[in-house]
Amino acid sequence: MSIITHLIRSLVVLTLFLVFSSVYSQQSNFIEGRLLDSKDETPISFATIRVKNKSKGLISNMDGGFKVPDKLKELGDTIVISSIGYTSKEIILSQLDKEKVNIIKLVAKIEALGTVTIVGSKKKRKKKLTARDIIRKAMEQIPDNYPFDPFSYVGYYRDYQIKEKEYVNLNEAIMGVSDPGFGYQDKKYTNIKLYTYKRNADFRTDTIAARPYDYVNNNKVIPNATLDGQGGNEYTILRLHDAIRNYNINSYDFINRFDRDIIKNHRLNQLPETSINDTTLYVIKMVESQENYKAIGTIYISKGDFKIYKMEYAVFDTTAPIKEIDITQRLYGSEKVDKVKNKKILYEIIVEYQPDDDKMYPNYISFNNSFDVTHPPKFKLIGAIAYMAKKRFEVTFNNEPLRKDALRKNNYKLTYKNEKINIDSITIRKNTVFLYPKDPELVFFEKITASKESDENDLSIQVKKIEDVDGNIVNKQESSTYYQYREFFVQELRLHEKLLSDTGYMSKNRPIFLNQPINAPENIDDYWMSRPLGG
Repeated sequence: MSIITHLIRSLVVLTLFLVFSSVYSQQSNFIEGRLLDSKDETPISFATIRVKNKSKGLISNMDGGFKVPDKLKELGDTIVISSIGYTSKEIILSQLDKEKVNIIKLVAKIEALGTVTIVGSKKKRKKKLTARDIIRKAMEQIPDNYPFDPFSYVGYYRDYQIKEKEYVNLNEAIMGVSDPGFGYQDKKYTNIKLYTYKRNADFRTDTIAARPYDYVNNNKVIPNATLDGQGGNEYTILRLHDAIRNYNINSYDFINRFDRDIIKNHRLNQLPETSINDTTLYVIKMVESQENYKAIGTIYISKGDFKIYKMEYAVFDTTAPIKEIDITQRLYGSEKVDKVKNKKILYEIIVEYQPDDDKMYPNYISFNNSFDVTHPPKFKLIGAIAYMAKKRFEVTFNNEPLRKDALRKNNYKLTYKNEKINIDSITIRKNTVFLYPKDPELVFFEKITASKESDENDLSIQVKKIEDVDGNIVNKQESSTYYQYREFFVQELRLHEKLLSDTGYMSKNRPIFLNQPINAPENIDDYWMSRPLGG
């Protein structure tokens, strides 16, 4: 089966500009923190950190890190930290130390499975809702639980790549989003303003990984996946993977059309309940297995009003082993990873909504996919000629070959018009190997001279199974696996409000960092970028 994920096919190489503004000049004026589980001290990813009694906030990074402007400390503000499955915590910013990364631990909170009361036509009776019942009710309640009136929000966008736990190619932006409501198609009618952006020079630039996807030469590919961005740029592609916002259109395998396919496409299992901010949540596990693929997800739905707070979803290629358990362990725990242990993740999506004014609004979305990059051979031929005066062939490498390999006749194949030329002897001088044919008079006077009137490809020299002195095999291409991330974190909600003007919107079909209009509001300093602590 060929998996169709509706992700990205190919983005043009981004033209990145370094933009200076007051946002970046203040990057050092921050208080940094890191959220950890109080029991096992693992990072708590994507926790919500809100400034108490204000509309602004942020989300913790994958490593649990976050930072808030130092000026909030000076104002005596308090932050409220909440995350599904943990007891919320309030911290006065004046208690935090600006000179170090402050470690903050949250206590896990687990609740038992419960029952609900259903009123029948004749009498009350208690009945436990099944996982299927809960999801079906959540779908039915979407028109009541999500905004169908216009609203807007401002947030922090970033895209980056991870290779062997190193962050590379980090690009950041502050954006304003104007959403006409869930009754309108998101891709067509939602508009975005780019307030400011930058390429973060604190992170290494990997030019090979930054290339566009290449399915012709297979230099950069997502194996076993057909990728289609539906004509959008990086942020538009990210939004397409919010299956809650795009609940009534096709999104990605195996969620597909969220409101009708999630039950049909998965085996469902109800897990122990959890909570966030005293709201009890059902926890439903979703599993789908097909030939070569396994999908595992979790959806969190509130009891009583059936609002969808969060969904995690990952698809694995079960035919592709990797050397290490990958990053999904941080989200799903060892039990889930064990079932797909050492299998490569194709893509992973995490989306969370937050309640406000009795409706659910976007909080953050994180989307990542793995991709493989093929590197040029470290050891290769850089030249091969027929030296008629000395009646020999000269093969030159970019490094010194191992003598024992270079002297083996079977490691060379010489042909002229598909007729084999036998090798009599071989000598070596540093990076160059000299091949002497058995019948030089026949080769150089009857065959090679005729090549002046023949096709230039008539003469062929092929080399194989030769290592250089550093252990690299000739012409062998190595590949590396990267993870591509695109994320957006809401910092301020503006309910029932469009953006201030109807002009200056970003082109959805052009890369974010390529000739897009910049429209920074006067209060741009109220928003900030929260790079990973690895920078």
